Amino acid sequence: MAASFPPRHINSGISLSPGSREPFYRYAKDILESDQFAVCRDFIQHGTVSVYAHSVAVASLSFSMACFLRDVPFGRPRINLRSLVRAALLHDFFLYDWHTPERMWSLHGWTHPVTAARNAEKMFGASQKEYSLIRTHMWPYTLLHPPRHLEGWLICLADKLCSAGETLFHRKKIRSGGRKTPAGPLPLDRAARKEKKR
Repeated sequence: MAASFPPRHINSGISLSPGSREPFYRYAKDILESDQFAVCRDFIQHGTVSVYAHSVAVASLSFSMACFLRDVPFGRPRINLRSLVRAALLHDFFLYDWHTPERMWSLHGWTHPVTAARNAEKMFGASQKEYSLIRTHMWPYTLLHPPRHLEGWLICLADKLCSAGETLFHRKKIRSGGRKTPAGPLPLDRAARKEKKR
């Protein structure tokens, strides 16, 4: 029975051991199967990675780290896996494209954790702890709001690791005729030369 969790259409983004998938999916099921969360597929997060894929990756990595910590022979911290998975999935649930010119130069980095936390509370009934985990995931960017729970530190670390990988290895390549084109407008002299060759 464990092999059927999660369903095939969700399974592809979850990088967990087969034994961890069923408990992960049990906590994440209503979010992963909701139309509200599916909208995150329409927004790019880093490079070519959608907010949906990024959020699933962060949740998977957070869950793996939490399971590792719970299994170490010393310490064995108490970790609320349900809150961790749900907050990790919803940590970037801000529901807009931050790559538009008006958003890119806004305070998105500072404000999106609050927006995501409010959306999570409104649409998925996020608990007070889950709200806090989402609210603090951008530390140290949001200097005055460090994580207050171990789950928050795990989400914060997983988010940084996933974001770095996505930014470095999933970059958008804008091509024209097999060559990369510059991101901005061509300098006037180069543009004029290109026009002459035509």
